[in-house]
Amino acid sequence: MKYYFLAWKRSLDFSGCSSRKECWMFLLVHTLVAIGCITADISMNMTTWFDTIYSVVSFIPMLSVIVRRLHDINKSGYWGLVFFIPIVGPFWLIYLLSQSTNTHLDGEALV
Repeated sequence: MKYYFLAWKRSLDFSGCSSRKECWMFLLVHTLVAIGCITADISMNMTTWFDTIYSVVSFIPMLSVIVRRLHDINKSGYWGLVFFIPIVGPFWLIYLLSQSTNTHLDGEALV
């Protein structure tokens, strides 16, 4: 849970880096919260908009953690746009996000 809250805390930080664990733990908890919101919407006969509201509110933190993760593998944040390539885009983004941390030329790992 600490990585989930860390991503919310750093939601406007698009310039730093995020570790693989930070990114994937945020995405896991985000998915579980979204499933909970969908379940609540369904159980209330779809008269509520919990999932839509959560999706809109959590868009910036999700985007920022993806951009920071891409920075951690020495890619531009714009590589996140690969998601929009039909069929292969989401899989390509998952591949990029699962890459291990790259190191600088001086040998220090990005943090």
